[in-house]
Amino acid sequence: MLLALAGAAQTIQLDGGAFKVSGWRGSLSSEPSALFAVYAGAGDVPPMLGKYAVEGAVLVFRPRFPLTPGVRYRAEFHAPGGAAVQAVFVVPKAASAPSTRVEHVYPSADVLPSNTLKLYIVFSASMSRGAVWQRIRLLDEAGKAVPLPFVEMEPELWDPEARRLTVLFDPGRIKRGLVPNQQMGPPIVEGKKYTLAIDRELEDARGVPLVEGLHKVFRGGPADRMPIDPNHWRLTEPKAGTLDPLTVDLAKPLDYALLQRLLAVPGVTGKVTLTRQESEWRFTPAAPWKAGAYRLQIDPSLEDLAGNRVGRAFDVDTREKASEARHKQGVSLPFQVRPLAP
Repeated sequence: MLLALAGAAQTIQLDGGAFKVSGWRGSLSSEPSALFAVYAGAGDVPPMLGKYAVEGAVLVFRPRFPLTPGVRYRAEFHAPGGAAVQAVFVVPKAASAPSTRVEHVYPSADVLPSNTLKLYIVFSASMSRGAVWQRIRLLDEAGKAVPLPFVEMEPELWDPEARRLTVLFDPGRIKRGLVPNQQMGPPIVEGKKYTLAIDRELEDARGVPLVEGLHKVFRGGPADRMPIDPNHWRLTEPKAGTLDPLTVDLAKPLDYALLQRLLAVPGVTGKVTLTRQESEWRFTPAAPWKAGAYRLQIDPSLEDLAGNRVGRAFDVDTREKASEARHKQGVSLPFQVRPLAP
């Protein structure tokens, strides 16, 4: 597992997922990463996030996320006034059969606004980090890769379980008037067909490839530059004493991940489900509804597929704050739960 090591006064080891500098006696500074840092992958990358501790004569760094099999990790210890100590590690890959799949790609519609801002890829199990951009491509009608459609962020945008990946289209190519938009145009053109290609070789957290790759075919539709307007939503109210869902027709598809947490019925716990290609939100209570007045609370950070928010379009002059200010506290829609008819 240890591939290279330099320095004599201290040694660096990888033990149980933690990086340890032995033979060091000292205390942690306000910026411990300046003393001891670990980097994942090659190139000029930022140090990994994690926690530091001093245990006896050992300086310990525990990464925030589990280490990924097959990824190269470089640990560097800079002793004050001494020579740097470096070590390189690679976590062995497990010899396991493929079992992880792509479960969903959102938005789920087959026609997307030409100014779509993001995609979500949901996997059936936790995935490896650090190699996504070599395994996910946007292809045009001829099967050729669209140049630089995504913001290839490092670290990648995973949920805490590393099962849902957020893929951002380059906002500079989406917003009109910006240099990337003028020089390269938007990644998606209205009327054109595209394929999101996810290679089978993308590895899960065990270092094992997917069961199979996935190709999502979609067509570019008209750009959407209209803010979200809850006044256009239609609520179907449940009846008291039932577990019927509160159903909300959202008037257009909205952001899959944000819909899970930015709509709520205060004082009521329950489960959210999305239907009709993320244009319908359903909330099923954990206990039967009680008769009375309720409200649907809408967080102002809610977005549609093009990044438009409540009362504010994404592709506008950033100096135009009046509409945004009116909605920054969020809005709510009242509804009534009535008793069942006798």
